[in-house]
Amino acid sequence: MCRLRLWKSLGIGLVFGILAFLPGYCATSALPLTDQFRNGGYLEEWREEDGEQLSGLLYDKAKKLKYDVFIPKNAKKDAIIPLMLFIHGGSWNSGRRQDLAYACKYYAKKGCIAATLDYSLISRRRPEVTIYTMLDEITRCIGALKEEMAKRGYRTPKIALGGFSAGGHLALLYSYSRAGESPIPIAFVCDKVGPSDFSEKAFGKKMSALLVSGGSGKKVAVADLQKAEVRKLVDSLSPVAFVTGKSVPTIFAYGGKDNLVKRHHRDALAKALKENGVPHVEVDFPNSHHGMWSDPDKTEEFRKAVLRYCHAYMGK
Repeated sequence: MCRLRLWKSLGIGLVFGILAFLPGYCATSALPLTDQFRNGGYLEEWREEDGEQLSGLLYDKAKKLKYDVFIPKNAKKDAIIPLMLFIHGGSWNSGRRQDLAYACKYYAKKGCIAATLDYSLISRRRPEVTIYTMLDEITRCIGALKEEMAKRGYRTPKIALGGFSAGGHLALLYSYSRAGESPIPIAFVCDKVGPSDFSEKAFGKKMSALLVSGGSGKKVAVADLQKAEVRKLVDSLSPVAFVTGKSVPTIFAYGGKDNLVKRHHRDALAKALKENGVPHVEVDFPNSHHGMWSDPDKTEEFRKAVLRYCHAYMGK
């Protein structure tokens, strides 16, 4: 019941969050909705001359989990090529790999090999699925990517992870807590509006208890949040709890008007990275809600930062 209430509330929160910023934006702008998507960077075409698209590759046959890969036209097999894996959002209970195809297309056209994956989603029908399940699946997908790139003769010695919202959380959490088990060394991580902290400071006591219950698969009551064993559960789901001086370089962006993933997540992440001396780039979207499409100049700034990191940490 606790997990059901959690995902119902998250789904409702997501719907009302989107409805909250859409009318306000439309009332002050004559741009059609497609132009808003374009401003946010969410529209990207892919033509035959852009390169090769590999769709529906299996990385987990038992669960029928798939990934897509976009390979730039002029990818050279005698040179190191940046490899990126993008993780979709959707409150950990919805979404699909195609949701981040636009990011793959954009960075592939800039010379990277870019992939996006499906992963198991939390639901009433799949009570065994947790956030830890998703992290395990990311490992398997990276392993499959490594094999596929080797089979095709591409040199991709490092990988960068990226994600949006829940996908940003997974990208951060994996990069900080499981970098050592990644089949390909992680060069850096880039996150947009990913929750960085599951504590009551970030979400309030009630929502924190619900999130930890759903994410860990263990029922947590509000009254339990201060117990040592529950604090460990909270930390196990909070990217900021894993930041050390050895954490990978990070690019992150949050919306100044985001009522779903509030400023605490940005501040907590920035504080942890600064205190541990981790190289990072902050890109604030002051006019944006959770959709992150009201600051097109910041979208471009974020993309340029990612490409700089590709050059600095993956040799492109």
